Amino acid sequence: MFLNSLCVIGACIALNSGAALAGSVDFHSDANSTTNAAWTGASLEGTIDYSHTSGSNGVLTFSLTNNSGASVGGFLTGIVFNIGSADANASASLSSASDNDFKDTGAEAANPFGMFDAGAALKANWSGGGKPSKGLGVGASMTLVFDIVASDASSLTAMSFLGDGSDIALRFRGLNNDASDKLQGTLNDPSLTVVPLPAPVLAGGAMLGLGLGVRGLRNRK
Repeated sequence: MFLNSLCVIGACIALNSGAALAGSVDFHSDANSTTNAAWTGASLEGTIDYSHTSGSNGVLTFSLTNNSGASVGGFLTGIVFNIGSADANASASLSSASDNDFKDTGAEAANPFGMFDAGAALKANWSGGGKPSKGLGVGASMTLVFDIVASDASSLTAMSFLGDGSDIALRFRGLNNDASDKLQGTLNDPSLTVVPLPAPVLAGGAMLGLGLGVRGLRNRK
């Protein structure tokens, strides 16, 4: 009886927690990806949160902190990313930003890293954007929220927007000595990061568990 109750509870959780199952992932700027002869010291820490809201819709949130050293100085002035969706028409549009100087870029060229599906930057310009001082300064934090539209929105996760790290490009300008840098993102400690399964997969597993009893949970890395 106790085991059966556990199965029922597990099934209910899996069937009713769709938005929460997409999870979050931490990332940071990759010093090895610098486009300069040597890394400037520009650095960023971030968290990507994604939740499926309904149908083909989802919400993507970037929480960003410029953790460059005071001796490095400068500002994050743009971030662009790809959407790891099977839907060729998948899109992301900026719905809110805690720093109003950051505008929706839409699809944007972030040379030399190539084209990206979406993002936000000063004056909606990843490479330029006017005065760098309008950007995210050392020690400051910012939140960017995007509306996601994709036919497979329910199966996307936070990792769908980070990929192997090459799916995010960061622009730093106005560093001390008038320097600048272009970097990509990389996953924080990939050996420990667990990517939660999408809701439909977990729901199916829970229903199977009703007939088979309690089974060990498996983590996806």
